[in-house]
Amino acid sequence: MTFETEDMSEKVCKRCETEGMKVVPLTLGVHVKEEYWDKIDEDFYFCPSQECDVVYFNNAKDVYLTKAEVKTRVGVKENSEPKPLCYCNRVTDEMLRKAIIEDKCCSTIEDVQEVTNAGKGKWCLTTNPSGRCCEWYLKDIINSYLSQVEVEAPKDVKKEKAQKRRLVLNVTGMTCQGCVGVVKGNLESVGADKVRVSLSEGKAEMLVPQSESVEKFVKAVRNAGYGAEVR
Repeated sequence: MTFETEDMSEKVCKRCETEGMKVVPLTLGVHVKEEYWDKIDEDFYFCPSQECDVVYFNNAKDVYLTKAEVKTRVGVKENSEPKPLCYCNRVTDEMLRKAIIEDKCCSTIEDVQEVTNAGKGKWCLTTNPSGRCCEWYLKDIINSYLSQVEVEAPKDVKKEKAQKRRLVLNVTGMTCQGCVGVVKGNLESVGADKVRVSLSEGKAEMLVPQSESVEKFVKAVRNAGYGAEVR
């Protein structure tokens, strides 16, 4: 029993008494300001409390790194936008709110994640200050927004979706996830919806208005510096 108490004391933030989440030095090295790198070791925890100013703590050495010592905005500890939610796919709280409440995109958590890509990244160890996937707080936030809208989309939204068609383009020249983001962004900027870009398959799938010419979307990809043709 004594050992359990001692172990728990290492995991609990002394500033707010919230149990922390273990983080590895790699995560801290990405998010902590360079002047505090010499304090980083294997014994740090991330404090998940929204009210606490501490981001990382090491009770054994009495080291507490607050938001002032961290260069990344920690979304769960912020009150003003932009509040990052999914760091891998660059989704903020405001983007999520708009998709669910204003655009009425979805009625389930799974649909929201498909549309926004929130929680579908794979670089969480380094991109997210907590060193783990954002799903530990993301689903509660999605549920809070879903509870504010009707489950069934308005008729005019349904009509708009019915007037769209699926378009698939072969895309050449992409070499990294940065390229994927550029292609996706250019397609969305000209009116493509629910865009999915696959680096491995060399393609981009999307929904486009029936009235729009496919050349508009082919040109959007080419203007970004990549090859494109209708698959």
